[in-house]
Amino acid sequence: MIFSYLTMDIIERIQQIINKEGLNVSSFAKRLGVVDQSIRGIVVQKRNKPGYEIIYKIVQTFDWVNAEWLITGKGEMEKTDSGQNQSNPSLSELVQYLREKDMKIEQLIEEKTELKIKFEIAKDFNVKNYDFKKGDRGNLLTPMKRVNVTHKRKEKNP
Repeated sequence: MIFSYLTMDIIERIQQIINKEGLNVSSFAKRLGVVDQSIRGIVVQKRNKPGYEIIYKIVQTFDWVNAEWLITGKGEMEKTDSGQNQSNPSLSELVQYLREKDMKIEQLIEEKTELKIKFEIAKDFNVKNYDFKKGDRGNLLTPMKRVNVTHKRKEKNP
C-alpha cells in the first residue's frame, strides 16, 4: 500500500517535469529515447511504475532535475548550488561566444559607417558628371566619366 502511494507521487512529479518543459507525453518520451507507450503507461494510464532506467534517463536528460526530489519527493524540484556549479563551464563558453559576436557586430557597424561616408563624399563630388561602378577590388567606388554621344544625321542626296 505504501509503495502504491510513493508510485503515485513519482508519477505526479514526472508529470510536473513534462509540464515545466512544455512537452507532451510523446515528445517527452522522444527526448528520453524511449518508446511513447512506456511513458504513456506510467503517466497517462498509471498502470506501470517508473523503473530505474526511466528515472535515470529523466535525470540525465533534464540535468536541472533534482534526483532526490524525483525519487522521494524531498527537497526542491530543481537542483541547487551543487548542480549550478556543473553548468558554469558552459555559461563561460556562452559568454565568450556572445562577446565575440558583439565584437563582430561593432566591426560591421564601423565598416558600414565608413562606407556610407565614402559614398556620400563620392556622391556629392560626382553628382552630375560621373556614374559609379565597382572598382577592381570590388569594395571601392570609382568614378567613370559620363560620355554624351550625339549622332550625326546623314543627309540624303537630292
